[in-house]
Amino acid sequence: MATTPSVVDRLRARIGVAVPLSEATVEAGHLKRFAEAIGDPNPRWTSEAPPTFLVALAPVSLHLAEAEEYGKGWLNGGNRFEYFEPANVGDRITATGRVADVYEKIGSSGSLLFIIFETDYVNQDGRTVARLRGTAIRR
Repeated sequence: MATTPSVVDRLRARIGVAVPLSEATVEAGHLKRFAEAIGDPNPRWTSEAPPTFLVALAPVSLHLAEAEEYGKGWLNGGNRFEYFEPANVGDRITATGRVADVYEKIGSSGSLLFIIFETDYVNQDGRTVARLRGTAIRR
């Protein structure tokens, strides 16, 4: 008799599978508005993208419908950025996301599903400028 794969097993099957690309060009006006919105007057941001700007520039959606079957709500487990080189005005950035890991933990409040995702931001020369690693928690 065959058993139905669990939500966790179905999500694990998605580890490493890239989601659709997001592409955008770093524009001076966008940099200026972003810096103003975060309250950072650093003049460097007129030519070089500030930290976290890439998420606003080229967002990658990692909606996993199977995760909706687990629990009742989402928690943000945090994000970590790794920067390799600046993203500058005129750069064409391509963002590619993927599920990096899926695991379950049992805590005092019940079961928790952890989904670790990664997004690579690559410039027009094929060089990775940054990597985002984030954790989404379903409870």
